[in-house]
Amino acid sequence: MEQELGTLFEAQKIESMIMENEQKLLQAPIKLKTMEEEMSMVRQKIEKEKEIIEELDKERRKKEKELETDKEKIKKLEVKLYDVKTNKEYQALLKEIEAAKETNDRTEEDVLVLMDKIEDLRKDNEASTEQLKKREKESEVEKIEIEKEIQSMDEIITRLTTERDNLLSVVSDNLRNIYGILRERRGGVAVTNVKNGVCMGCHMNIPPQLFIEVTKNKKLIQCPSCNRILFFREND
Repeated sequence: MEQELGTLFEAQKIESMIMENEQKLLQAPIKLKTMEEEMSMVRQKIEKEKEIIEELDKERRKKEKELETDKEKIKKLEVKLYDVKTNKEYQALLKEIEAAKETNDRTEEDVLVLMDKIEDLRKDNEASTEQLKKREKESEVEKIEIEKEIQSMDEIITRLTTERDNLLSVVSDNLRNIYGILRERRGGVAVTNVKNGVCMGCHMNIPPQLFIEVTKNKKLIQCPSCNRILFFREND
């Protein structure tokens, strides 16, 4: 029995390595998805910046047309100054010209502000685009590495599964069945060591007399709390 229990204990070690690699395998698609989501956010940011730039540029063009219209209006008003007959008409026309020039100045200021905003946004957009290109290149390398890791983990899991199954094949059908049931019910951990009278599977105390029996490894003993198979190995 001691040999069979020891074999189950070794199979459990391999089982733990299988679970560890399976967990890593589950993380691989999450890493790939996270990378794609990050790049998607950058792409959306770039597109949003382009939309804003386009809107501001439309506004700038609109303001520039207003400038042209205002300048033409001022020129026509200034020409009219030579045709007025009375001082009252002359003063009224001067006020209209002054008001048009003030409007023109404000529009020019608006155009300059818009041009500055557009320039800053274009620089940011160019920087974001370069950042995306760099990240896309990096992600391609990372994807290749992750795909290699997936392949490697698949191979490791296959090899470890074969090793585990080979070990289990030499134990009795009864023990193998108990091991399989407990593995399913106890998160993959069917066999556990006992240290200082404590089950290392559930960390509950084992009755002293039962602990003594466990240390002998002479018969199948299961934890009273978690029902896992107990095995004693001092250095594990």
